[in-house]
Amino acid sequence: MKLKKILSLTLAAAMSAALLAGCGSGNTSGSTAAAESPGLTETTKAAETKAAGESGVLYSNGGPTEFFETPWLNPGTYMYNKALYAHLLFADENLAPVTGEGDLAKSYGLSEDGKTLSFELRDNIFWHDGEPITAEDVQWSIEYALKTTVLNSVFRSTFAAIEGAETYQAGSAEHISGIAAEGNKITITFEKVAPDALLTFTQFAPLPKKYLADTDPISLQQAKYFQSPVGSGPFMVDQVQMNNFTTLKPFDKYYGGTPSYTIHLNPSAGDSDANFVTNAKAGKLDYAYTKNIADVKALEGTPGLTIDTVNVRYTRLLYMNKFNKADGKKAPLADPKVRQAIAYALDMKSILDGVFEGAAIPANSLTPDGPDKAEGLNNYGYDPEKAKALLAEAGWDPNTELDVVYYYTDQMTQDLMAIIQQYLSDVGIKMKARLVEGDLATILWKAPEDPVNGPSAVDWDMCYAANAALSLHEYYDRYQTGYSINSHTPGDPKLDELIAATNASVDAEIQKKAFFELQKYENETLFELPLYYQPIFLLHSHKVSGLDKIGNPQFNYNWNIQNWEVE
Repeated sequence: MKLKKILSLTLAAAMSAALLAGCGSGNTSGSTAAAESPGLTETTKAAETKAAGESGVLYSNGGPTEFFETPWLNPGTYMYNKALYAHLLFADENLAPVTGEGDLAKSYGLSEDGKTLSFELRDNIFWHDGEPITAEDVQWSIEYALKTTVLNSVFRSTFAAIEGAETYQAGSAEHISGIAAEGNKITITFEKVAPDALLTFTQFAPLPKKYLADTDPISLQQAKYFQSPVGSGPFMVDQVQMNNFTTLKPFDKYYGGTPSYTIHLNPSAGDSDANFVTNAKAGKLDYAYTKNIADVKALEGTPGLTIDTVNVRYTRLLYMNKFNKADGKKAPLADPKVRQAIAYALDMKSILDGVFEGAAIPANSLTPDGPDKAEGLNNYGYDPEKAKALLAEAGWDPNTELDVVYYYTDQMTQDLMAIIQQYLSDVGIKMKARLVEGDLATILWKAPEDPVNGPSAVDWDMCYAANAALSLHEYYDRYQTGYSINSHTPGDPKLDELIAATNASVDAEIQKKAFFELQKYENETLFELPLYYQPIFLLHSHKVSGLDKIGNPQFNYNWNIQNWEVE
């Protein structure tokens, strides 16, 4: 079936709309405004034209509109969170913890069993008010963070694994017994393996106790501190005019060196900037990212700009509800052959070429392509005849109508649902798609009281959604028996065993092998249906040099920003 059979004039108009936004973070490599290549790209000859922005100022977006967002929720989404705060450890551009020397920690050590993590802080580290950063600040930040409601799930999982964390959270202890701070040394003892412990401390930014100790942790984001935060990174707050502009200036006591330029931030949401194209063409955007293919298309050939495609952990998928219905009827998607049939029925390459103009690629696992994915997975290439055969083997009732829900309100999502409906219809599967709004936590993710037998506590068969993951554990842990948001996958001893194996060690190679086995089982049984990977597009102007590494701009890595040069 040709895609053009089902694309309407409405879809054509929607091509200029934004790519679907993330919920809750692609695997191509290349660039626009220059020839495609796997790494950083050379700017075009037209890039010799000098940008309109002021000399010695790096223009970016993501500036605050009402407050600076706490760095504990979305640690690198905003430019200011990456520039204002330092972290205990460094991650490389692939988000792997860098061995040896850290950031605020001049050294660290993790025991072979993963139960003891120690840091030795540098002597020359300071808050932006000139006061030294202490081990007590770090301990306080971890303990205080656990009491807040704005804590990244990876951070929370790591901190909750510390010895004594449960007692502390219950209010029975003043401190977490597994954290010891003395002098410039911090030792953390874990009650159980925290597989993302090192990754956590590449992203978690300690905050100064003296400014926040008297703030109710439930009201952290509303603290006066976040109108002009005192950080620890290479840049500090200079001027703030909320929802107008913010400037950051060099911090001359940053241990890693003093930057030679300032940063000007235009206000916008982290990855949704309505003025992205306008500012970029005006020379008022020197470093920024977007998920919007329309932005990229609009900037093609613009003098002085390079846009690189960055591989990130952002996967769109269909959650498959395999619990029996509330009335006792068997779930229509309980049989893996039906799920496989749906995969074969969808011509994802044609869909993505048409809807996303080639800016997304088909998925065969939650895990994007690269070194973290097992080889030899089934791509479920478009094969409607195989889909029909599998449905026949499963005894599919053609009168069954699948209830598919989504919560994105953009036109592209509606068009995508219509396209999927047509493809499924071609193999004998009926479906209806509907937008859900309101209490999505209950509508979509309420887990059944009996996590093995059900019945389902939600009223849908498939849910179109996304996973934006800091770690691979964020992709898969939710499918465990009894997990708090597992509304869709009944207890499966084999699946539980495979997931547990990925969480059993802090050794990266052991984890990788365990994930490979889990991905093979995922690919075979399709307990969810991965659809596509959505990349991020990173823009930088010819004014900026020194960007020797490019990683996921939504998180923190050793980007060496203090040594960039800005004309």
